Amino acid sequence: MKKHILLLILTLVFLTSCNTLAPMIFGFREINGYNAEQCEKFYRKLPKDFVFTPLVCNEEQFRQVSNLGADSMQMKNLYQPLKIMYFHGDELVSFHINCYCPPTLGFNLNWNFNHQFDEFPPRTSVPLDGYGLKRSDMQAVFPEIAGEKGYTVLVFWTNMLHKISKSEIKTVYKNLKKFGQLDEVDVYLINNDITMTKLLNETE
Repeated sequence: MKKHILLLILTLVFLTSCNTLAPMIFGFREINGYNAEQCEKFYRKLPKDFVFTPLVCNEEQFRQVSNLGADSMQMKNLYQPLKIMYFHGDELVSFHINCYCPPTLGFNLNWNFNHQFDEFPPRTSVPLDGYGLKRSDMQAVFPEIAGEKGYTVLVFWTNMLHKISKSEIKTVYKNLKKFGQLDEVDVYLINNDITMTKLLNETE
């Protein structure tokens, strides 16, 4: 599983050239575990009317999420650092991950490449056939997820891929705002910095 995430990072950050500017262009940042101040700075730059609950994902939780997959492909998808999950009640109805998004000319990822986010809930990018993943499964990993509203949205992000994470979250925000769902959906922004730091340190 580590190879998948490292391959993603290398592809996003270094594929275009060996120039030392490439990481900066893609928004790649060196991080050292979870930094509350750094995350707060990131959150303050999000739209003021965006209501969300911030969470921190540790290594064990990251592994638990991956292990919720029914087969190796599902586990690989759930292991991606950037994920968006829409649940209606307990059912997963829309799933988006970084490796399904094509790159843009602005050195980012196009989360709405096939206009999935032009409706609510968004059309899923990851085919959901065979997925038995439930919101209650995610609540077992993250007890802070209340699930009090009809829809629950989980967004996994990392400061390591700061620029792409920002576009990921803003795609969710714009979708909710466009369809009048900002106050009707429970949104959780789940930071992955602990695991990302660990994985990179293991390659040194």
